[in-house]
Amino acid sequence: MRVRRLPEIRELVASPEFLDWWAELVTARTALADAEALRDELLAQLTLMEFRAELTQKNAIDTLYRAGEHEDGASRSLAESAELENRSFPGVAAFEEQRFKVSEIWYRLGAAEKALDDAREQKSAAGVIDPLERRYRTLADEYEREMSRRKRLWEEVERLWARSTEVNLTTCEERVLARKVRKESEQLFGLAEERKKKAHAIKVDADAAALAVDHTRQKLGVVRKRARDLFGASVGTDFLYFRQRDDQRQAFAVSLVDDREGYNVEVKALAIYSVDRQRGVGFLEPARSALPSTEEGDRRFETYFLTGRKGSADVVS
Repeated sequence: MRVRRLPEIRELVASPEFLDWWAELVTARTALADAEALRDELLAQLTLMEFRAELTQKNAIDTLYRAGEHEDGASRSLAESAELENRSFPGVAAFEEQRFKVSEIWYRLGAAEKALDDAREQKSAAGVIDPLERRYRTLADEYEREMSRRKRLWEEVERLWARSTEVNLTTCEERVLARKVRKESEQLFGLAEERKKKAHAIKVDADAAALAVDHTRQKLGVVRKRARDLFGASVGTDFLYFRQRDDQRQAFAVSLVDDREGYNVEVKALAIYSVDRQRGVGFLEPARSALPSTEEGDRRFETYFLTGRKGSADVVS
């Protein structure tokens, strides 16, 4: 770190060589900021695309499970329909048997009714009519009972057929839904794969952008280090440092940034500040040609720690 007086530093900062270096530094910083912004944007896109691909994959699996549930439902409905069909066959057979039985009673009832009517027309004796009436009533009662039974048998058959029809319709719908949902799952799997490919492509770009950031950061480092060879400065991140010729305990710090909040005073680029060896840029003062007295320095030191920031620093030209 070269020893310099304040006028020498002012002359150096205003020199074409320094200004060329400064322009190169600003360009390198801008390039690094742009490279970092691009890298961060690509990383954000990559995170989002990976999340979307993962979410789509999960939705595709869940949808495939739903297709399987519809297929299982169709299988259960088909089995129930077959059971109902099997149960309806004995019912139909029992109904047909009952129908024949009712028809036979109907014929017998008709014959009994005709015999009774003939006896009444012939004004037969009570001993003839009474047995005919009892037979007629017995057959009529039997007919009503068997007709009721036939009706119940038929209602049971119709109930089984109605339930079978309902189940068959449900089975058809479950099959259609299974195909529909399975197709939807296939589309989701395809979309997930497409998003995975996009994520991979973005990752390739993001990796390239990360390498570009490293390369640009190295170039910025090279530009910074050149200040040591060109100007004899000690190079920091935000400042260049030069030892003060008039006071070995003090140094001059040339700001390389604009910063309103980070230091005890408002820092402006290319402004020259005075710092001591112990506190460094923890306590900045605008550089002055005349050194403050020990008493004044102690007073400013106490004021800084008691009152905080002192305000803005002026650029020393």
